[in-house]
Amino acid sequence: MATDRDGGDERMSDPNDADERTAGGAPPDDGPSLASESVGLSIPDDHVGAFVAEVFEDPERSTTWSAAVDAMVPDDAREQWDRLSAAERAREMLGMATDYDERAIEHLEEIPVGGDTAAADVRNRFDEAARCRRNADMLRNAIANAYADGFLDDDSMVRAVEANDFDTTRVARREERLESVAETHGFDFRPYGGTLVHEDDGGDEGETPPTELW
Repeated sequence: MATDRDGGDERMSDPNDADERTAGGAPPDDGPSLASESVGLSIPDDHVGAFVAEVFEDPERSTTWSAAVDAMVPDDAREQWDRLSAAERAREMLGMATDYDERAIEHLEEIPVGGDTAAADVRNRFDEAARCRRNADMLRNAIANAYADGFLDDDSMVRAVEANDFDTTRVARREERLESVAETHGFDFRPYGGTLVHEDDGGDEGETPPTELW
């Protein structure tokens, strides 16, 4: 399927006024249960899909599932897309978001935060990193939106996360680097509006929950 995952220059906008959801694609058959080791965070046993959707949701964005599909799936790939199950579609979209995160990190790590900060391409790299970051967050928000609207069920959400080895430490790394670059070069940026999750470091039993949100 043709997407922007291979480094193309398709630009995703933020079409917040699209309300319809993509139709088609029956929910997948039952699959394996979610293993917390595969996603880099501890998942509560109950309401796994709702927990993941909350992590994906950015309350300050309103990108819908259909808007994300329209932006990221080319017309010549739409028939193939429509043949995918709900879980497969969510897997593809989450994979796109992961790729955007990686690309944002690559751009940010190539920007100096000490010493010579006069590189000519600093602004361009920062802007491209910000674009990739924005697209990644919009895509995950669209997945949360699809779950809230019932297009994705718990099983579909679990399958998508397992297939992409989702790890919030990647997002945290992205945000830490973004803040360092912005402070060094005096750039403005929109603070992250989603949820970052980190593991408890193993204190005494009962002192803290296994997963903390910050």
